[in-house]
Amino acid sequence: MPACTRRDFLLRAAAGLAAFAATSVVRAEGIVLAQADITLKGEQFQLSGHFDIDLSPTLEKALMRGVQLTFVQAFEAQRERDYWLAEDLIDLQRSVRLSYNALLRQYYVTLQGVYSSHESLEDALRAVGDLRDWVVLNVRQTKKKSTNLAYIRMYLDIAQLPKPLQVNALASSARWQLDSGWQERTFKY
Repeated sequence: MPACTRRDFLLRAAAGLAAFAATSVVRAEGIVLAQADITLKGEQFQLSGHFDIDLSPTLEKALMRGVQLTFVQAFEAQRERDYWLAEDLIDLQRSVRLSYNALLRQYYVTLQGVYSSHESLEDALRAVGDLRDWVVLNVRQTKKKSTNLAYIRMYLDIAQLPKPLQVNALASSARWQLDSGWQERTFKY
């Protein structure tokens, strides 16, 4: 067997790592705002779009074992002003609950008292991240020809978990905490 120099060894190791990285599937966990549109319909502004949600294996196990997950969708709007700080227009939040019934093998999504059942986790997560036709602002709250800023966010509400899991979630934040962070959009009236 021929001797291998240090340089040859490093080159072969780097090539092996590159090949491994190219073939391995990376699963990104978290919440991402995929689309958000604010449109005027009649006298009201409506937010439409969706979040892409990918649960960590820890959250999937907890859901399958009967733990209800509560997500919060948040919306804030401000009107830009030239001479002063931005004026706050509205601050809204709504909760979306996701649960699993092992006996029926169904996922349930609850939004503002309306239940929907889903056969697969992907369909349920799509329903959780849906922002379709959410009335967020009235025309009377804005001024004509002004630029408004909207901030949109979705996160897992750890305070709604059972108490023993809250401690675990705070101790190991990477596996339990999902947050899209504030995403900014502009809209005009």
